[in-house]
Amino acid sequence: MPADFDFVVEMSEAPGGYSIEVSSPCGEDSASVDLDAHELLGRLPTLEAAVLGSAARSRGAGSELEIPVRQVGGALFNAVFQNAIKALYLSSRQKAKDRDQRLRIVLRVRSPELAALPWEFLHDPKLGGYLCLHHPIIRYVEVLEPVSPLRVEPPLHILGMVALPGSLGALDAEDEQKGLTAALKPLIDEGTVQLDWVPGQTKEHLFQALLGGCHVLHFIGHGRFDERRRQGMILFADELGREDPLHADALGSLISVSEPSPRLVVLNSCETGTSNTQELFSSTAAELEHTVPAVVAMQFPVTDKGAVLFSRALYLALAANRPVDEAVRTGRIALRANKDDSLECFTPVLYQRSSDARLFDFTRPRKRTPPPEEIVEDIDLPRGKDNQGGESPGKPAPPAAPSPPARIPPRSEIDTDRWVVSMAVHPQGRLLATGARKSVRIWDVTTGQVTWDRRLGGWSTMVNATAFSVDGRKLAAGSTDNIARIWDTATKHLSLELTHGHFINAVDFDFSARYIATGSADAAAHIWDLTTGTKILSLPHARAVRDVKFSPDGELLLTACEDRSAYLWNTGTGEQKVRIPHEDLVLGVAFSPDGRRIATCSEDHTVQVWDTQTCTPLFCIEHRSGVRALAFSPDSSLIATGSADGGVCVWLAETGESLLQVQHKRSVNAVAFYPDSQYLASAGEDKLVHSTRLPETNA
Repeated sequence: MPADFDFVVEMSEAPGGYSIEVSSPCGEDSASVDLDAHELLGRLPTLEAAVLGSAARSRGAGSELEIPVRQVGGALFNAVFQNAIKALYLSSRQKAKDRDQRLRIVLRVRSPELAALPWEFLHDPKLGGYLCLHHPIIRYVEVLEPVSPLRVEPPLHILGMVALPGSLGALDAEDEQKGLTAALKPLIDEGTVQLDWVPGQTKEHLFQALLGGCHVLHFIGHGRFDERRRQGMILFADELGREDPLHADALGSLISVSEPSPRLVVLNSCETGTSNTQELFSSTAAELEHTVPAVVAMQFPVTDKGAVLFSRALYLALAANRPVDEAVRTGRIALRANKDDSLECFTPVLYQRSSDARLFDFTRPRKRTPPPEEIVEDIDLPRGKDNQGGESPGKPAPPAAPSPPARIPPRSEIDTDRWVVSMAVHPQGRLLATGARKSVRIWDVTTGQVTWDRRLGGWSTMVNATAFSVDGRKLAAGSTDNIARIWDTATKHLSLELTHGHFINAVDFDFSARYIATGSADAAAHIWDLTTGTKILSLPHARAVRDVKFSPDGELLLTACEDRSAYLWNTGTGEQKVRIPHEDLVLGVAFSPDGRRIATCSEDHTVQVWDTQTCTPLFCIEHRSGVRALAFSPDSSLIATGSADGGVCVWLAETGESLLQVQHKRSVNAVAFYPDSQYLASAGEDKLVHSTRLPETNA
């Protein structure tokens, strides 16, 4: 399904209520909403009883039970689809219909109490009733960690599991197993789908089965919401058949051992879509989005018959080459058609992080597996050509030095109106680049105004990395559409695109601006020659590469990896020189401009600083939460760090002594010093770029 036909609704807290921002095929708009979310949440027990009662009672009784559902659905619709936004919806729906496409409604909810509401109830009698029966409704969870794309090559491996602890009511799991197997039998017979069942009900049984890898994990059993821990969980059985709960965060860790990793998890279990009004990622499904691109779960208790009907229709639709979101809508319709006054069609919820919802394409012939990409080793980078074509003694001459940076104080705050995911300060200090969802922008730091803006396609495209060349003549950006782009800052023209097999998380120019390094979720760092656009060195890693930095002389490359390590490489030979271990994902790395030190930051709350000459650790810095960004000052005297808890700290690079602390309201994703070393820029999820004057030091 093309992202061009996504009706994206972003909902956030705002003074006096909530703010709504809409991006659609026919334009954008925003509105303020006065919605009593807590009053609607108070109706959830009544709604839950209505959903279950409508499935169990005889025909005719369900119509009375539907009244509170329609009331809540109407209140939600009227709150969001007001005036101009409703007009955008109608015109977008017609445009999609004219192009023979189906409009998708994508909900980007950033308020915990709004996330806990049953948005699948959206209802307007003049527009055909319930929107979820006409459009796929996707709950999009925005987290920064990269995930695998949904699409895989056949055979699609589905791993099923049934867990029914003896103390809980039995489910009609055998019928659901048979229905799933029957729906997939044609594809199983032709070898495009492989279906296996976990031979047991314990966590250990699932762990062992996941070691073999799968693309889809289908769980049949029971779920609950733990109010004390404010988190969802599912219930396994222990060796004696008793309840053995596993909370959502631990379940995500368990699923992460699978290689290949699941692209879809189907939780045919009660309350796996239920969340808490204080925690945005509290439901089992939302928490799993840190690990899995798409999760189907249940926000209310589901009957055995309803679970079987939904599951069978879901996989029949997938087998018919429908995308996941459309397969979920198909499952809703199957429930509605079976008993047209049943309200169980609103129980399933779809959480998704990938804009492309198609798991695989059965209409195309199966491709041969390409040979692994050749890794270039033991090769000297072609640095020996000077501007006249003659041989120089080892390195090209650096580009002409830019004029001294202007000493004009930057604005203390620049409102970017969206999460800042990446940031870079121009060598002159007057301009600053930010990467966010769908865009790369350059700002005048003295006026706070945008001077250049480039929009990228796809509502889910995130610009993970930005970097200026040393001479300021080039700007690079890497994004989740798998492309690194390089622009000429003078002409504003796109000069080069470098395509990868997965999300690009990092970009960095060397000192000559002739080479660029990229780090990708395809588990590799690459070095490219910008004059030819060719890849001249590939450095394989065990997992996604989150950051890359050249040494000041270009002879070394420092990389951050999700395998809990940072690595130092020789750029001439591809030889790994040093491994720096952490206890969790390594998210950022930096070289000091004088080349004497390197620093690495991690989700384990620490920053390690090492001596580059002796390759030994010097000291360790600690935060209260994961450290997402770091940078050395241009004079090499200071280190700045930014953390998931909103903390920004500045430290003396010689000793690790704390010099300054600044607190953001939300997570900090990027920090950068201005070229005069007098100001620090920091930015993140509060949508502001903060510029802070640094205190004088004796360093």
